Amino acid sequence: MHETRTSGLNQLSPDQRPDIVARSYRAPSDALSERHWVRQDPFATAFFNALSAVFPHGETFMIRSLLPWVDRVEDPLRGEVEAFIEQEAGHSREHVAMNKALIGAGYDIAPLDRKIRGFVSFFEDANDHVKLTATMCIEHFTAIIAAELLKNREHLAGVDNKMLELWLWHAIEEVEHKGVAFDVWNHATRDWGSARRYLWRSFFMLAVTTSFFINRTLGQIELLRQDGYGFFTALKNVVATGFGKGGIGRNVLRPWAAFFRPGYHPWDIDDRLLLAQGEADLASIAASRAGYGARVEAPALAPLVAAA
Repeated sequence: MHETRTSGLNQLSPDQRPDIVARSYRAPSDALSERHWVRQDPFATAFFNALSAVFPHGETFMIRSLLPWVDRVEDPLRGEVEAFIEQEAGHSREHVAMNKALIGAGYDIAPLDRKIRGFVSFFEDANDHVKLTATMCIEHFTAIIAAELLKNREHLAGVDNKMLELWLWHAIEEVEHKGVAFDVWNHATRDWGSARRYLWRSFFMLAVTTSFFINRTLGQIELLRQDGYGFFTALKNVVATGFGKGGIGRNVLRPWAAFFRPGYHPWDIDDRLLLAQGEADLASIAASRAGYGARVEAPALAPLVAAA
């Protein structure tokens, strides 16, 4: 799919953006049916498992960072913040369940948990503006990764419908609320000069990027160590999987860099078609579960998006 872009001064207006809806979703207890659930590929699986391991504490941090601003912004943004918090609470809950399943599959995720706890504790005594800025930067990561999963379905090709549904659901909601923390930050810094605002958010993005890349890479290596792979073999394959041709890391470099453009806003990229396709895929999975259709094959759905 060719991304629909607007200029930084003419991004999608709030009334054009999709509604932010916390869906009533619960993953089945047997969603994790095998240790290497992404095509029996330990390296592809490690990326998603490493994300899931840190999601509960990370999303709780973002909820706590947005809570102080609920009463400081006006509607409709206030309603969007409340919906953001409700969505993130659901994500945290479902990844707690997935993480328990990972432990049941034989993984020790405590080392990854310590990393995210350390990141969160770093901001424990920070002021509301600092926590909000960190959240805005983290949300940029989650949104561009989520959009990549919705756009390029080969990342989840061959995944069982139960696990596919979990990640599609999460990705849809991340894209839906991708502008909320940014809009709150714009409100919170409305009295700052343009240079200060730009330097502040750019510095934080570079810091968050460094932490994200190092810790998520080490998280994958740790999980692969538990699969029997040595450090350098794991590192080589993690880098190749993420940044080789078609890799998630490689594909999100351009949208990541867009954050540094003066005047940038998350809704400079119109992801409404991706969201509509994602919703259709969730409906297909639900129909399949109810006995009204066949198993959803992610690659077969991709042309519907690419043709748009």
